[in-house]
Amino acid sequence: MSDLRAPDGGSIKPQLEMIRGSEIVPSVRKPVLGYMLRQITLEDRHSYEQTFATAFDDPSPFGDLMKHMLPDGFFVVEHMPTSTVVAASTAAIYEKSQHPDGHSLQWVVAHSDHRGTGAGQATVAAATQILADHSPNYSYLSTDDFRIPAINIYLKLGWKPLLYRDDQISRWARIFGILEKPFNENNWPTTT
Repeated sequence: MSDLRAPDGGSIKPQLEMIRGSEIVPSVRKPVLGYMLRQITLEDRHSYEQTFATAFDDPSPFGDLMKHMLPDGFFVVEHMPTSTVVAASTAAIYEKSQHPDGHSLQWVVAHSDHRGTGAGQATVAAATQILADHSPNYSYLSTDDFRIPAINIYLKLGWKPLLYRDDQISRWARIFGILEKPFNENNWPTTT
């Protein structure tokens, strides 16, 4: 993902970044009854794109994610009564100058009508486990300041704020305040 304008129309800011090593991924509860965690299939494309459109204005990255995903790294949660994809996360390789190995968590999405079911958290945990098992040094993710529920999930799963720019300290301090968690900039990495 690239830099985005905040939903309140504020100025464009570089995305926040988080990193994670190969530590054991904490277990999370399974999605509630009626939801199933599984691997993506090509037949899921339309359903995935509909769910993606509830969370992002960007074009669907489905084809690109299929090309860049790690083996068995594209997870979805299916709402079984409707056979629709309601959440997704991908463990993939997207190299960039700051992260040359490129192992990353990409395009976490959960349908707005299915919040609170554990669907999003389940896909993030599964993709994070793939990254922990396959990344040579560490994995990264990029996110926006306003994606507080997702950031809370990342923190629970052992992702750490990467304070790679001075302006990120105040941004992370604000997010931790919203989450009612203590923030000490000395507890977080500044380099990969």
